[in-house]
Amino acid sequence: MADDALKPVIGIDLGTTFSAIAYWHERRQEPRHYQHSISGETLQSVIYCDPKNKEILFGKLAYRKGLVSPENVVIGVKRMMDDASQVISIGGQSFSPVDLSAKLLHELYQDVAKQHGDGRSFKSRGTIVTVPYYFKAHQCAHTRKAAEIADIELVGLIQEPIAASLAYAWQLVQASPDQEIKENILVFDLGGGTFDLTLFCLHQTPKKLVFEVLATGGDDRLGGMDFDECLYNLVLEKGGVSLSGLSAIDHNKARQKVMEQAVEAKITLSSASDTYITVTDVIPGKHIDIKVTRDDFEKSIQAYTKKIDAIVQKLWAVANLRPSDMHRVILVGGSSRIPCMKALVCDLIGEEKVYGNINPSLCVAEGAAMYAAYLDDREIFGREIEVKTRTCHALGLEKAGGKFFELIAANQPTPSERSQLFTNDVDDMTSLDINVYQGSAPDVKDNAKIGTIKIDLPPAKAESLDIMVIFKVDTEQNVTVTVEINGDRWGDSFGYA
Repeated sequence: MADDALKPVIGIDLGTTFSAIAYWHERRQEPRHYQHSISGETLQSVIYCDPKNKEILFGKLAYRKGLVSPENVVIGVKRMMDDASQVISIGGQSFSPVDLSAKLLHELYQDVAKQHGDGRSFKSRGTIVTVPYYFKAHQCAHTRKAAEIADIELVGLIQEPIAASLAYAWQLVQASPDQEIKENILVFDLGGGTFDLTLFCLHQTPKKLVFEVLATGGDDRLGGMDFDECLYNLVLEKGGVSLSGLSAIDHNKARQKVMEQAVEAKITLSSASDTYITVTDVIPGKHIDIKVTRDDFEKSIQAYTKKIDAIVQKLWAVANLRPSDMHRVILVGGSSRIPCMKALVCDLIGEEKVYGNINPSLCVAEGAAMYAAYLDDREIFGREIEVKTRTCHALGLEKAGGKFFELIAANQPTPSERSQLFTNDVDDMTSLDINVYQGSAPDVKDNAKIGTIKIDLPPAKAESLDIMVIFKVDTEQNVTVTVEINGDRWGDSFGYA
């Protein structure tokens, strides 16, 4: 299809702290990112609701407004996507995490639309939104719902490390289009709120590009926001300031003032060995004026560095590979630029294997745009793209006593299917709830509940019914659970579908 600036295919990286939007430039055969009209390359994932006129603001402006009235701002809504029922009150209005994510997506999309005339003529013919590989099925379902509310012509979700790898692979294809190449690639994706670790085997032939996931790991509660918190506490400690005893409003205002300087200092310390932090009137008459070194910062986040290292070490065991087996490392996410994080990767795998010809803040959106282009036209790259995935989390159901019964293990190649026969526990049960969970803890309360299948039971004596439960995961990570009893069938789908 010829280039059409008003009907492009689009990729959106919906990030915890920053988001980005990109498109596929068909004539030039390359992904390119859109500039936000106010924020530039990326939009800060911050939402502010004005209590006076109910206006919703985004990005840096929202963040600045939040410094004055922090009770009306939300930061890091992506971390809240595991619980769509929670109520977030800002500016006298109530929202769910899905609602707020939808507003972020809508802002990214509509800002681009308005740059193309009146905004009504612009209409993507297909948009891909990214999610962490470590997201569970219900978090992905909530992301899809947000995209639907935003009305952005969603054609699918793609995991962030796959998108980043696709951006890298396309550079590889352009450099050696007719060469057969096979590489083990580690995607180290450390963003503002989540940590994704994905190990691929990338196999390029003149006719095909295959991404085979070998192992995954991560933590959806680990990222730059945690490092900000560590530095924030360090600043208060070194500055000799305590916020205890303040009212909620005064505490929030003081916290935002200090946090703003802590975040700026963190960025500065990625390129400098030390920096000065000055915050006037943290509380009336009390100022902070201190020097913070990179070593101070790295010591303050040491617990997280050790946690990241442990997740990396576990990955080698799961994949049955060694660091020396890696051909390339792709650093993704703004927090991967922190010197001690990059050093951790370089020490493990070798600095010469770290790929630097890719923008860690934009490659996910660009890879998503590429995948949108491929779904729009399977011949666009002159070769087939195949992604072979693995389950990131174990899947199972709740048994008596709140125990977790695993049916499909983590790190299983997809598609994967397993069935298990159960029976009724007591006489004349009239109904049964099959509670579906993802996780690995022995107690279901420590895992993520992704749904419930409600079943009507025929009258029967205890242990006389055959209740067959079938779990399936396809290559796109869609989870389907089916229950069969005496020829009757119940079921539901969870995840990307």
